[in-house]
This record gives sequence, C-alpha cells and structure tokens, in this order.
Amino acid sequence: MNYKIEDLNIFITSKANKMNDFPGIAWLEFEFPKSIKTVLFIQCGYINNRKNGDDCYEIIGRLYESNNPRETGENHIGKLYIYVYGHPENVRYETYYEQLEWRPDGSFYVVTQSDEIFHYDPKSK
Repeated sequence: MNYKIEDLNIFITSKANKMNDFPGIAWLEFEFPKSIKTVLFIQCGYINNRKNGDDCYEIIGRLYESNNPRETGENHIGKLYIYVYGHPENVRYETYYEQLEWRPDGSFYVVTQSDEIFHYDPKSK
C-alpha cells in the first residue's frame, strides 16, 4: 500500500525535531504492506549511509495500526527510514521500511523490504 506522510497521524520526539528543517517531508510517499494510521518519528541525525557510502540525514519513524497507540498500548508494526540527501540544496529523499511481527513471548521478527527475516529475542541479551 502507498502512503503519504501528511495523511497519517504524526508525532515527533525531541530527538527527531531536526526533520522539520526538510521541505517536502509531509508530501513524501512510501510503501508499506500493512495498514497504518500513525507514525512516531523518534530520531533524526546525520550519518554515513552504509548502503551507498553517501553522507545523509536519517529519519526513523515507528509505524502503528491505530490512531492513538499510546491509548491502545500497541507495539509498532514497522519502522520507516527516510534518507535525506543534498540538504539544503537539491534535496532528494529515499525511503526504506522494515515490518515487525511480534510474538507473545516478547520476541519479534523483522522482515526487511527485500524479504529478509531476522528474529530478535530481547530476553536472550
């Protein structure tokens, strides 16, 4: 399914406030295979993107099915990564997502956009 950020309920933590400096974020479109209504942006920082070696800003958002996950106590069902290149001139955006599939024991599977699957068990650390 295709989504536009401005069509979702948006919450931003203080660690992600820098994302407000990027024009066009609200109109950015991205894919996610499940139904979502809310995105909580939790981080925005300058990084070296390991995929292509270019420096960029990375914005990370947690994706939720409901309108108000704080009230429902739901776990996020995925993460949205937005990479911002060429800021402040020639801004270009790239998106990437990961799905999360939670298990009753608190562990979860991460399914990448390229269908790789990883299992994480917080209790094993």
